[in-house]
Amino acid sequence: SDLIIRIGHQITNLEVLANLAEFADDFLSKSPTIQKNCLNQLIDQGLHLQQSKDDIVHFIDKVLQHSSDTSDTERVLDKCRQLDKELYVKLVCTTHTEQRYSEIGEMVKNLTALEDNTLTSLILAGLGAHLASTDLYIKMMEVAISEEIADKLVEQLKEAGFRAQACSLQLMALRIPGALRTMSSFKL
Repeated sequence: SDLIIRIGHQITNLEVLANLAEFADDFLSKSPTIQKNCLNQLIDQGLHLQQSKDDIVHFIDKVLQHSSDTSDTERVLDKCRQLDKELYVKLVCTTHTEQRYSEIGEMVKNLTALEDNTLTSLILAGLGAHLASTDLYIKMMEVAISEEIADKLVEQLKEAGFRAQACSLQLMALRIPGALRTMSSFKL
């Protein structure tokens, strides 16, 4: 276990670190406590690598899939919340940790910038309407249209009571000219 962790500290590539975690998972399977400790330390190492947030989330999700202990996921989520809010939001959406959805729904309202993939994750998790009254709404609409998930966001907006925005987005997704979109939103 110590050797694996020391090797992990020398690795600067998430793919290699993921392979080491997979090896550690198999190699230490007879000692669950040591295995868990080792995997948690490798995840911590991955969190501090200078990699894209999407790559880090993919790495963490891959390693956590080997764990049946939900406390591991909770521990990693808590650590991510402290390190980087957007990373935390991405990880909650990726791991489908629904008990934290309302928390991240409120959290994203206070963020001033989010990557396109994060916005996509929020929409797919059903949390797009939380951004309807923020500065990020326009960007979220563009992402929804480009990722072809505008219909999901339209439904979320309708359910949250943002009918004008929902109709406008629906028409935008259908490529209806701006003047007609504005007129139609007043007819609600």
